[in-house]
Amino acid sequence: MGEAEFRRRSGQAEVRLDTGVVSGRVDNAAGRLSPPKPARRSTGPALGRTADGLAGLRPRQRVAAFVLALFVAAIAVVVFPATPAAAEPTQKQVTLCSIEEWQTDLTGCLAKLPDVASPRAQCLEAPPPDPPNSGLGGWFASQPEASKHEGQKGPYTNRGYAGYSYTTYDIGCVPTLMHPDYKFENTVANGELMLATGVIGASNALRERAWDPGLMWGWADPLVQKATQSIYKQVFSVFGVVTLVIVGIYLLWRSRQADMSGAMTTAGWALLVMISVTALAKWPVNSAHLADNTLVSSLAVVHGAVGPPSDAIPPDQCNRPDKASCQDIRPPAVRAGDTAVETMLYRNWLRGLLGSADSDTAKKYGFALYDARTLTWGEANDARDPTQRAAIVTRKSAQWEKISEQIRIEDPDAYQYLQGTKGMERIGAGFIALLSSVMYALFDLTASLLVLLGFLIFRWAVIASPILGTVGLLRPASAGFRRLANAVVAALFNIVIFGTGAAIYLYAVDLIMSTASLPGWLQIVLVWLCGVVGWLLLRPYRRITQLGGKDSTAAIASAGTWHRRFFRDVAETAPLAVARPATAAASAGDRPPQRVEVRVDGVGAGDVATHGTADVPAQRSSPRRMPAPTGDGWSEPEHETQPGYAVYRPRRSAVSESSDPPAMVSARAEARREP
Repeated sequence: MGEAEFRRRSGQAEVRLDTGVVSGRVDNAAGRLSPPKPARRSTGPALGRTADGLAGLRPRQRVAAFVLALFVAAIAVVVFPATPAAAEPTQKQVTLCSIEEWQTDLTGCLAKLPDVASPRAQCLEAPPPDPPNSGLGGWFASQPEASKHEGQKGPYTNRGYAGYSYTTYDIGCVPTLMHPDYKFENTVANGELMLATGVIGASNALRERAWDPGLMWGWADPLVQKATQSIYKQVFSVFGVVTLVIVGIYLLWRSRQADMSGAMTTAGWALLVMISVTALAKWPVNSAHLADNTLVSSLAVVHGAVGPPSDAIPPDQCNRPDKASCQDIRPPAVRAGDTAVETMLYRNWLRGLLGSADSDTAKKYGFALYDARTLTWGEANDARDPTQRAAIVTRKSAQWEKISEQIRIEDPDAYQYLQGTKGMERIGAGFIALLSSVMYALFDLTASLLVLLGFLIFRWAVIASPILGTVGLLRPASAGFRRLANAVVAALFNIVIFGTGAAIYLYAVDLIMSTASLPGWLQIVLVWLCGVVGWLLLRPYRRITQLGGKDSTAAIASAGTWHRRFFRDVAETAPLAVARPATAAASAGDRPPQRVEVRVDGVGAGDVATHGTADVPAQRSSPRRMPAPTGDGWSEPEHETQPGYAVYRPRRSAVSESSDPPAMVSARAEARREP
């Protein structure tokens, strides 16, 4: 085989074995395979050495070419970087909303957030949204009328007591392997929030009913109507005639005593009771509503002046497309409920969810998370349809995941709270919510109960008036009817006093909670102090006991001492029994009227006029003289003076009498019969 044939075959072998590397190196000058050249003469050994040298240099050239290719690729990556996969979220992050935009345009800001990647979304499970009547507070919840219309709304008006609980999030793809401390700590915090929600719920419910008695006592109108008219027909119409006959006999008996004023008073009292009972029985429901409307209109003026302020935006300052949304149609009681829920529940819940209620993360994403965690009253009504409920839950879950993912990127510390790994901080937030709710509700609950009790007394007074009026026609037996009238008057004053006090208290709470410069602990203390001052000034317990027509202090002091008061009255009437003749056998009703005269003896007795009696000279006793002390002590006056008046003190026993009575003018009481 010749040299040309060897080279040709060697070149074909090189191309077959390593086309990508060696074939380009067969002809280094041209960079491509060249046709075979004419063979030169050479010896066999020289040809063998040339072939062996090429075979020995090819592996080193391949390694050097590979290293050189890696170096060039590294330089290209550093000098000319490609667009990374995370460049698209970074570009969207630049266009995210500010804090003000998140508070005004929640839907638009949510649309700018990127979706969670599918591999990561498989291990995330958002908490399901809660309805407005969930939890212990939901037992007291009812949809306010303001939530059905456009206008300013707070968390309580629009969402009730939904969402005030904690859950774990993003703790791994296997939730059952969660650390046991996380579950226990979240359970304790949820229990505290449940109690706080129940306290605030009871306070809000009672306040709304107390300030609008139509909501509370509307169901009682048929009862008042039927019971009052039935008692009037069956009791007052029948036994009232008998009572009027007794009143006539009583007037005839009193006429013997020539007491015209007493007779007119008795007749006028019977006429007044009869007209009052008849009017109440004729219009029982209207009578109760008249009292309600009068007091509610008075309280509305007070609440508008010193109650929780309105959040309405003036029309010239409203930048919203719908001008109706800038109005505030909430009644004062509902506005106070929004203030209480936002300050006592929402802010403490947010503190346990993100670590703070005042951070930029909480201001930006706090309400968005709360919206994803809750249902509005309208959404709760739509969720009754299973199809719509599935769509609502899916949308709320995606919203929670998108916001949580953005918090993980922007604020990793807040994301740890969101995951639920900061369980003790959540327990602390729940305890603060419970403590502040109890301190806030102490006075508010008491004031609402007293106002409710006052409106209830109006309705029971209408029902009980025919019964007590049947006996109360007779003036000497009208104690029960008078006590009923006193209870109504006391209830009237209690409604006005505690309605005004509650309005002032809620206004003070709103000012305290809206002052950002006050720390949280100081706000709670100030709210508690305002409640204590309200208790000290208005004295709720004393007001409640006065509804029965008696003084509370006298009722407490006289408890168990009825026998002492009885014997004290007997002792006070004993001197009158001594003046009566022992042999008098006639009854008190057959005796003619007696007149008591007092005769003053001694100096100045002539100045006192006596009827049909003569002056009796008084026997003066020698005054007792005290021995004068020696030296420069006391001395007797030169002229003895006698007082121009005398105090009569009856002598009860011989032991108390002195052989040397004091120098005073004696007075004598006599009882004389009219001829």
